[in-house]
Amino acid sequence: MKKTAFDHLIAAIKSEDIAKQEEAANKVCILKDPAALPLIQSALEDNNPLVQRVVLWALRNYSADLDYASYLTYLSSGDLGVREAALVLFMEGGAPAVDTLVKAGSSDNIVMQYAAVHALGQFRTPEAISPLISAASSSVSDIREIAVMSLGVYADSSVVPVLISALHDVSDVRLAALFGLRGRQLSAADLSIVSGCLLDEQEEIRAACVYVLDALAPETLADDPSPYVRRALASVTADKFVLAQLCGDPESSVKTAAAESIGKQKIPLEKHLLPLLSDQVPGVRRAAASALGNSQMPEVIPALINCLSDPKPGIRAAAAASLGNIGGESVIQVLKEAANTKNPILAGIIKNALATAEGKKCRGVASCPEVKF
Repeated sequence: MKKTAFDHLIAAIKSEDIAKQEEAANKVCILKDPAALPLIQSALEDNNPLVQRVVLWALRNYSADLDYASYLTYLSSGDLGVREAALVLFMEGGAPAVDTLVKAGSSDNIVMQYAAVHALGQFRTPEAISPLISAASSSVSDIREIAVMSLGVYADSSVVPVLISALHDVSDVRLAALFGLRGRQLSAADLSIVSGCLLDEQEEIRAACVYVLDALAPETLADDPSPYVRRALASVTADKFVLAQLCGDPESSVKTAAAESIGKQKIPLEKHLLPLLSDQVPGVRRAAASALGNSQMPEVIPALINCLSDPKPGIRAAAAASLGNIGGESVIQVLKEAANTKNPILAGIIKNALATAEGKKCRGVASCPEVKF
């Protein structure tokens, strides 16, 4: 491509005509002519963020010919689109791009170092683990935080000691470490250190700790002053007494989490769920209606039928799905009538529930009572 033609494309990208912008951008992004590379690199010096974004995308077609160190600054651009395009350029650059980022990760330029560490965290490649571990001991807390957060996505056992050690760092780094420790098999010693975070003054850290401890989280946290912590406990516990208590929590988010947990685990706590069907918060009512779909108690059916008149379509849908799961002749008749709604999405959900109910056999008189109107 000749320089004149290329300059016309760049001018079109900078125009206010969106159609021309898109057409020109598409043409630049598919360039693979070696002679066009110098023109593309030169255009990157333009201060127009849209031009830089398009040019960075185009450079992906020349990955074997690039000096990635020349593009590091764009990883810390003030424009989000430019940063994202630069990140993709590096992620598709293979070993040369990784090597450049690893080297930049120990740069004296803090901005450059942060950008490199952040980019390495997006790669999810084994080659990034070692430089990220090094960055986790940086003297700059922001860099330690992004390094620890990035290490959290790796299942490699070598990152666990780093994450555990980070629990003694500043609060943002501790929080990042706890996110990274979720779902891991930890030793008794590691769990002891994690448990120490339950005494942290920051509620976000205590809540994050609960998710790491999972079923090992102590029942006493049901009395924690923070709704974040109580909600986290409701999400991980299988203790029916704790869940029963949290169903009566003053915070709606906690009640919702408790109801969802009860439903997911199919725990028979109907007497604590039924009152939630009349809660003033729609999310609580919806969660309770969904959780009751596992019940075999006779009084659940009329309660769920009442929910089919709820002003919120989401609650009517949840009640219908639960009724369909319970089944029975009385339920089938009610769902047939409820399916005549003008809301097409809700109608589809109710018809699916009806199909489920019709495909079931009654599980006994106790679970499928006849409901009189």
